Amino acid sequence: MKPNNKNMRLFISGLVCIVLLVTIIPRGKTILELSAQKQELKKQKAELQQVNREYQKNLQELKTPEEIERLARERLGMVKNGEKVIIDLQQDN
Repeated sequence: MKPNNKNMRLFISGLVCIVLLVTIIPRGKTILELSAQKQELKKQKAELQQVNREYQKNLQELKTPEEIERLARERLGMVKNGEKVIIDLQQDN
């Protein structure tokens, strides 16, 4: 009777191992995929932080009187008092 009891324990142990492997392997794969996704998101975060720093720098530069004047001249066509505007009526084709 002892060999039968030993075989039954071995069978149950093997079955438990198979069940554990079937449940653990997909979870391990998911963990690896999420880890890779996390690394990609960290990389994107770093890139976006750099872009944000550049935008903040540009914003600070745009707040200076010189930049405000430059933008007013270039985009709005504004001039200072006493300046004369020369308009070129001939267009080069």
